[in-house]
Amino acid sequence: MIAMNAVAPAAAAGVLVGLAVRATWPAKPDLASALDRLDARNHPTSVPGTSTPGTAGGRGGTLAAKVGTRLLGEFGIHVRLPYKDLNLLQIPAAEHLGRRVLLCLYGLLLPQMLQALLALAGASFPVAVPAAVSLALGAVFWLAPGRDVRRGAAAARLIVRHAAASYLERVALARIANSGAGQALTQTAQVGDGWIFQRMRQAFDHAELAGVTPWEALRQLGNELDIPELTRPADTLALAGDGAAVYTTLQAQARQLRIALLTDTKAQANEASAAMVLPVTLGVILMLTFVMIPIVNTILAS
Repeated sequence: MIAMNAVAPAAAAGVLVGLAVRATWPAKPDLASALDRLDARNHPTSVPGTSTPGTAGGRGGTLAAKVGTRLLGEFGIHVRLPYKDLNLLQIPAAEHLGRRVLLCLYGLLLPQMLQALLALAGASFPVAVPAAVSLALGAVFWLAPGRDVRRGAAAARLIVRHAAASYLERVALARIANSGAGQALTQTAQVGDGWIFQRMRQAFDHAELAGVTPWEALRQLGNELDIPELTRPADTLALAGDGAAVYTTLQAQARQLRIALLTDTKAQANEASAAMVLPVTLGVILMLTFVMIPIVNTILAS
């Protein structure tokens, strides 16, 4: 006869698997989302191709994308995700949400499955132990993808800040050479070969097709990626127009940005040095202890 300690974890695992299968079932079209997409076509000032990654990419064939698309279709309004970070890293929101849910289910199921195997072998833990471990692993696996996204977005924004400093200086040089504001932005973006310059070129191309000014496209890109270093020059050029000289303003922004980057680098170096104080101190104490033990033993024995 199968012990109850083995039945309960197996039943819980079956319920969770059933919920995962139910989540992958095709969802009904969301009327509100469809109306929003139709209404967005009536706004000519928005730049195509730079929308927030709500359910974009959720139609992929991966299990995580299917689960995320289903959940966003059912609870999209109540789900809070780092959309700007995901947009910066070009990770679909549906895939990110589905990955978090699947990892959480894995963390919940793994201790229960081990408990079931141990129960069949006659050496199971109390029910409270695998339950607590399941909750802990589920929470850790749920939070881990969000932490990875935050770290990746912070690293990407640091790269963008360095690129923006060079971009501002080149735009300023183009403006002092009597290039128009829009021409300075677009031609300078053609020179860069990083991923942020590719995103800028895409935004400028879509803006040209949509009849939007390049500085407005740059402002939208900066707002959607949460990168103020891109919105500030866009605001400067928007206020100045094609006829005003903004060389001094752009050079000042580039100089301030480089000073801020240098300050952040120094702060990170100081933090790294401070973090090494405790390990080095402990190492010295341990070394002195090992050196002094034989001397002390010799003194006490004499």
